[in-house]
Parts: sequence; C-alpha cells; structure tokens
Amino acid sequence: MKKLIALILILVVTSSIFVSKNDTSLNINIANDKSKNPNQYNKNWEYVKDRLFDGETEIVYKREGPILISLKYASKQDSLIVNEIIRELRTVIPNKTIDYFDNFTGVSVDIAFRNGYNEKYKGISLWDLLRSTTELGFYKSSGVDNRLESEKHIWYLMPPKVDSERNIDYRLPNEIGTITREVFDSKSQNIYKPISISFDINKEISYNERKTYIQYELLRSLCYIQDANFIPVVYGKENVNSVFRSARDNPENSKFTDSDKFLLQKLYSDDFIEQFETYMYANYPWRYASSFTNKKMHEFKVWGIIIGEGIIVFILMFSFFQNRKFRYNYLNYLFSIFIILMAFISFSNFHKLMTDFRVFVSWWNALFSLLVAPILFALLISFVLWGLEKISLKRNESFSYQLIIKVIFTFISFIAPLTLIFLESDREGFFEFILPYVFFSAALAIGRGLLLYLNHFSASLVKEKDVELSRLREAKAEAEFKTLQSQINPHFLYNALNSIAGLAHIDADKTEKMALSLSDLFRHSINRKGAKVNTLGDELSLVQNYLEIEQIRFGDRLDFSIDVDAELLTIEIPRFILQPLVENAIKHGISKIEGHGKILLKVSKKDNGILISVQDNGPNFPEGLVSGHGLQTVYDLLKFSYAEKAEMSWHNEPQKEIIIRINAIL
Repeated sequence: MKKLIALILILVVTSSIFVSKNDTSLNINIANDKSKNPNQYNKNWEYVKDRLFDGETEIVYKREGPILISLKYASKQDSLIVNEIIRELRTVIPNKTIDYFDNFTGVSVDIAFRNGYNEKYKGISLWDLLRSTTELGFYKSSGVDNRLESEKHIWYLMPPKVDSERNIDYRLPNEIGTITREVFDSKSQNIYKPISISFDINKEISYNERKTYIQYELLRSLCYIQDANFIPVVYGKENVNSVFRSARDNPENSKFTDSDKFLLQKLYSDDFIEQFETYMYANYPWRYASSFTNKKMHEFKVWGIIIGEGIIVFILMFSFFQNRKFRYNYLNYLFSIFIILMAFISFSNFHKLMTDFRVFVSWWNALFSLLVAPILFALLISFVLWGLEKISLKRNESFSYQLIIKVIFTFISFIAPLTLIFLESDREGFFEFILPYVFFSAALAIGRGLLLYLNHFSASLVKEKDVELSRLREAKAEAEFKTLQSQINPHFLYNALNSIAGLAHIDADKTEKMALSLSDLFRHSINRKGAKVNTLGDELSLVQNYLEIEQIRFGDRLDFSIDVDAELLTIEIPRFILQPLVENAIKHGISKIEGHGKILLKVSKKDNGILISVQDNGPNFPEGLVSGHGLQTVYDLLKFSYAEKAEMSWHNEPQKEIIIRINAIL
C-alpha cells in the first residue's frame, strides 16, 4: 500500500507542482501582458530580448572580432559622417576595437585579398577580419523626379529587386535615392567577405539626413534584428523611430536612442548571455526563461524528467502489481489501467505546463484531469479489455496465440474511448490532438506483450531449473542415503567388536552369546542390503539384539524395555533410525553413571503419524546435541525421507528424553 500511495503522490506532484501564482504573467500571451504590467519589466532589457532573440536559442549575431569599416568612393562629407559615427560607437562599446580596415591592417581590402586569405594582421586571420568588416560604397545620385510635395517625405519599401542570392535593392523617396545592401540575417556571421552597403543618395540632402541613412545602415550591420511585434508601451515613446525598432527597413527619421545604445553595449559585452539569462530568470517564471533562452535544451530537460519519473513509476507499478491478485479478476485490470492513465495524463500535463505558455492551468483543473478522467476512462477500458479476454481466450490455447490476442485487445481497448470522443467532437484538428495518445496506446500494447513474454520465458526457465534441481536433489539424497547406511554398519560393528573383545578374557559364555547375537544382528542387516525402508517390527528386532549385546557387556547395571503398539509393527520406516538413538543413550548416558541404568524405547500412534521416544537416566543432554555422528545421521535420514513432515527434539525435564515425530505416515 505504501508503494501505491507513493506512486499516486509522484503523479499528482508531477502534474501540478509547477503551477504557481507567479505564473499568471504567462496567461494567454506574454507580449500582451507587458502592456498590462509595464513596471514588471526593464524596458531596455525587453528591447534587447525582443530584438535579438528568436525565443528558440541563445544564439545572436554579432561581430566576433574588431568592428572594421571600409570606404569606397566616399566624399569628404561622407568620411566626416562615418568618423562621427565611429567616435560615438567607441563611447557606446568601449571594450571593442572600432576602426577603419586600412588603419587596423595597414593595407586596403583589395590588397589584403591579393596577399591571400592565409595572411594574418595583428594575429587575426584575414578570414576573421573580413567577417568583421562593413564596406560602405558611395555613388553619384541618378537624379530626382518631380513628385508631389506631399510624397517627398514618405518612405516605402518596394518589392525587392534581387541582384544575387544575398543582395536586395530598395528605394527611398525618389528625391533621396536608393540603397543596395546585403541581406542581414543570422547567416551573415558565416560569410567570409565584408558586408557590402551601397549608397546612391542625392548629394543635395542635408548633412543630418545623410548621416541618418548612413548611421542606420552601419548600425544595422552590427547585429541581426528579429521580426517581432513592436510594443511601444514597454519600450517607451522615445523608441518609436529607434534604429533597431523593427526588422523591416525604415531608416528615415531613425534615431540612435538610449535603448539602441543599451542593446549594443550588452550585445558586445563579454558576458552578454550570462547577463541576459540572469535578467530572464529574475523577471520570468523559470520554465519560460529556460525555454526562451534554449528551447531545444529545455525540451530535452523536460523529456529527461518525464523519462526519469516514468522509470520510477514503472518500477513502483511493477513491484506493487507483481504477483498481486485481487479476489475479483476485473480489479486486476481496473487498478493497473487507472494508474497507467493517471501517469499518461500526469506527464501530459507536466509537458504542457513546461512548454506551452499560452494558457494557464489551475491546480483544480490539473487535479480534476488527473483523478476524475482516469477513473472514468479506466472503468471503460478495463471493462472492454477484461470482457474481450474473458470471452475470447481459453486455457488450452497456445501461449503465442494468447500473446498476440492480448496485444491486439490492449490496443483496441485503449483506443475505444477515442471513438466516443470522435463522435462528439467537431473533428477539426481531432487527429492532430489525439495522435500522441494513439502512439501511447500502441506502445502500451507492445509493452504489455513484451512483459507477458518475459514473464512466460522466466517462468519456463524457473520450471526447468526446478525440475533439474529436483532431479539433482533426488540423486544427491540417494547417494547420501547410501553413504549414511554404509557409515552406520561399520560404526555399530566397531562398538560391538570392542564389547566382545572386552568380555573375551572375563566370561566365555557371555562372549559366545554376544557373538551369536551380533551374528543374528548382521544377518538381519545383510539380507536387506540396499533397501531404504524396513518395517517397524524388524527395526525393533535389530534394537532388541543390540540391547541384549549391550546388556551382556554391562551386566546387572543395565535394564531396558520396549513398548510399542502392536498395530504399528507393520508400518515402514527408514532403516537404522532407532538403533542410533539407543546407542546414544548407552554411550552418552548409561556408560557415564556408576549406578543402575535404565532405557525405555516407546513407539506410539499420534494423530495420523507416530511418536518415537527414547528415555534414559544418564547425564542431561548438552546444548547442540545433534553434532555427533549417530544422531546427525538420524536427523539427515528423517529430512531426506520426510522433509518437513518429520522432526526430532530432546529435553532434560521432567524426564531426559529424545523424541521423533513423523506426521502423515498412517
């Protein structure tokens, strides 16, 4: 039960723990929410976030080396404008080298090309320098047409005229001219040539207007701007005409605002990504910040958590339901399917919470979907699966057939609820919505088939091993039984011959009687050589001969009596289990006292078994009695013959006695 409670808690926590009140900022649309809560965000960092990042990765385009500029056909005025822009950039980005290509390398771009790409300047290869260079070309204006005065200050973007794969041509108002430049995008950092911008601007426009266009193009070559929606409430009115305001080209009346300067400062700082991530995690829920800065890694983390928890859930489910059978067979299906559906919904909710920020999922909705929906669907699915298997499967069918049928029925049973949903739905987008569940059902059916096969395979191996082990145990018992019998005969013969040797010089008649009794005893044993069992009557005759031999040796010091139910004389018992008991009573009992010794052997009926008792008046039994050869042999014989149905015990109070109980023998 503890495992089941732990399993349910894991699924509940997984489904709902990541929902918090702080996540309400993600409701519906984060961009729209900025206008509702402008004080929650830093407008400059939001400007950086929306202009530079695509919401997928933390990769941004910027010049990795020094920022270099090359001029072609520049007039004195154009050079002054570029110099002024460079000075301003140096104050904005003080940690970067900003210079002309000629000044930095000592040669022009054309000469550097002739020297070869393997050449290095100040330790930097020409390849890297070209990627950091913006080439500004200035050409004579083609003239101005007579357009209406109202149209003179209207800028518009004409359909692009493609000169090459990476160049476009767009026009400013006719009285101003045309600017042709390379398409600036995230691929620009992989091009090993200068970024070229050509200006064909009317020389009659003012210095400030000319600077506006040149500054706009030069600054835009330093980074790649994402085409995201502009939100003036957050950025401020002063940023309406900022340089980096939009991915679409709009240089007219653009201004190099504080937000633009902040963007370049941060972009070209050494720890820009670290600063940006710090801002994101400080102002946004961590799941949104993680996804925005690196969506693929975030997805990888989410799936890693789901897979890890899925393994834990599987282990807990397997250990809980392993070999667990409910009184009603239907419940075996119901509980397992309920947990499976609960896990599916829990992990689905978790994935949605971690990756989809358009909607807000409340605790109540999460718990409702996690508990109520699985119960309803589990009732339906388990009933369908249980009914199909109960009707279709018979015990005498092959395992392969049953395995295939169970896999098919499992898939059908889990897909069945979709039929009801399909009939009630508008069907638009239904298949896209339900496709993951179809894959889940197929994987579940195959997984069940795999588990059934592995269980069957392991059960077959266990049965084979049990049969093999049973055979080995039987062979071992046979060998040990024969070994024990071979050990009993020499053991007894050794003691008997010692007794005869002791009497030979004392009493010839007693010696003769003892030798004849020993002969009868061994004749009895030899005639039954190889037999595992003997009747109780024959075993008692063996004990009688043995006691008579010992009584001759001890004389008047030994008395014995045998008490047995007459109806038990014909039952069969293992050979040589009585004589060692009597021998032990004499060797460790009677022989240790100087007075009169008494031995009583009693065999009686006990329920459906027998009770064998040997009593003597010698010294008490020591601890760990079953250690000598004789009694250990009897103990082993009982275990080999009766396993758990026989037991041997002893006690000193109220009477010193050793007892053997053999159950279920009658």
